[in-house]
Amino acid sequence: MNHTLLKGHARFFFHHQMQMLMQTLEGEERLIPLAEVKAVFFVRSFTGDRLRKERKEPGPDSPRLGEGVHVTFLDGETLIGRAVGYKPEDRGFYFKPADPASNNEIVYIPQTALREIVVGDLEG
Repeated sequence: MNHTLLKGHARFFFHHQMQMLMQTLEGEERLIPLAEVKAVFFVRSFTGDRLRKERKEPGPDSPRLGEGVHVTFLDGETLIGRAVGYKPEDRGFYFKPADPASNNEIVYIPQTALREIVVGDLEG
């Protein structure tokens, strides 16, 4: 993984395929192997808010659908939220952050990008 951040629009993203077609914000089309991505973040805004601190624990307004998960990526970043239909034997899973105001609406996380995943009830 070379830690390159690509922003753009996923075109024809299907998690069961081995790659995805992406159009960068500059208009370049790129074919990206899913084995090379940390995650596919479906965001509200490409600019986000760098000053906002995302809540790292669930609250009463957190999503309730799915299993509670705490994921740690290979680079050390951690996310807390819910995974719908998580199965360790699958290539990846969809994740919904615990913070409903997160810029990440949903995230597709390949299993190969994870150092650890803890599955269990989230408090809140």
